[in-house]
Amino acid sequence: MNEAEHLILDAGQRPTASRVAVLNILANASNALTHTEILDQLDNFDRVTLYRVLDWLVDGGLAHAIMGQDRARRFQLTQKNTAHQHAHFKCNQCGKVYCLDGVHIKPPQQIPKHFTVESVELNISGRCADCDSHKS
Repeated sequence: MNEAEHLILDAGQRPTASRVAVLNILANASNALTHTEILDQLDNFDRVTLYRVLDWLVDGGLAHAIMGQDRARRFQLTQKNTAHQHAHFKCNQCGKVYCLDGVHIKPPQQIPKHFTVESVELNISGRCADCDSHKS
């Protein structure tokens, strides 16, 4: 049994072939991936099925979605036992989006009464290490 199957079982869910395939891609990715980037890595996979699996993974807390300024959602594996409260870095040159798990964000201390904070995001942009090392 691989890591993806364990993660799905630990979440109390059934590890179907499509769920395992998508979760394996996210687990092996160095950066957040768009729907198209994930679909390109899958053989004979239906686009609609992929949307459903990604929504299922996000709803189950196994992955999280990041909305870019280009309005494309990117997906990344959620680190085990962590809330989605970290920064994201978008490279202005190559367009890749990275989760910066070491940059933690605290929820605001003052929020309106009866509001519950479920996630906090910080988006940082610049050039990633790969693009920065190739600048002329």
